[in-house]
Amino acid sequence: MTTTGYRIVYTLLGLGLAVVIGASILFLPSGDPESLPSAVENYSPKDLDIVTQPVTVLFDVKPGYAVTMTIDGIPIPLDQMDAIEATGRYQFDPGPGKVIERWAPGDHTVVATYVGGPGNVDSGTVVWTFSVT
Repeated sequence: MTTTGYRIVYTLLGLGLAVVIGASILFLPSGDPESLPSAVENYSPKDLDIVTQPVTVLFDVKPGYAVTMTIDGIPIPLDQMDAIEATGRYQFDPGPGKVIERWAPGDHTVVATYVGGPGNVDSGTVVWTFSVT
């Protein structure tokens, strides 16, 4: 192959690389933060987080909302949660005598449902999964 042939091949490879980089920038997710319903202020651990023991599951909503929580299909009784209803903070820590005494290694799915607002007409559900190592 002549030097002109090599120049053409290298130019085409360079253009192909530029197209791949440009397409990646345009079409891949932008990394914008997760959007939560307006009643939900925060939750923890975040979706797809990998965490180590001890783990506290936190669900924080606006004041005046009631929350029910199910973890791995097990309903968490309100008396086993540390709930501050006046501020909308609900959290669960496993422990002796609770429906979940210890986190098993692996994935855990949380389903948190909230109801509140004027006339208790605002409701919704947030589902997320975290993994314990």
